[in-house]
Amino acid sequence: MEGEDTMRVLLVEDDERIAGFMKRGLEAEAYEVDLASEKSQTLALTEAGKYDTIIMDIFLGADDGLDICRTLRQRSVGTPIVIMTAKDSAETRQASKEAGADAYLPKPFPFDDLVATLKRLHGSEASSASLQDLRPERPVPREGQTQRLRFPTDLVKRTMSLDLPGKGHDGHSGFHLSGPASFHRIKEPA
Repeated sequence: MEGEDTMRVLLVEDDERIAGFMKRGLEAEAYEVDLASEKSQTLALTEAGKYDTIIMDIFLGADDGLDICRTLRQRSVGTPIVIMTAKDSAETRQASKEAGADAYLPKPFPFDDLVATLKRLHGSEASSASLQDLRPERPVPREGQTQRLRFPTDLVKRTMSLDLPGKGHDGHSGFHLSGPASFHRIKEPA
């Protein structure tokens, strides 16, 4: 998938299942993806190569994604940084902005929202001074309501929004597949 128009993404996530899931989804959208799971890997990869976007979780085991974000900005890395976290709060949003993040996505999020965020970051001049929650507005099915998928590719994109068991802020929120052509929202996130 390499080419002049291929966008390079550095995904910083310590959960191997989530990282693999996101990497496959981004590659299906024609992104070239490198993975890091800790601060030293992230710094080494950003020194060795140029990325169009860095997607980073806040909680990385012993490392702190916001600390990594600050370090990158102190080293004059101007690459747009998308912060993602399962611990959404006004304080976390503010801390992300202060650390130098360009966008913020609270988990769980539909994979389509991540792709839209990446496109918006590169379609306009986003800066840390204008940190935004860039999720597009969309109707969300209510509990017990089924939404039909329009195209086979939607199934792939929708499966990317799964909140893996035990990994969400409450371990249960997110989407689950109820069949090959539908999904249900099982609990509204707090």
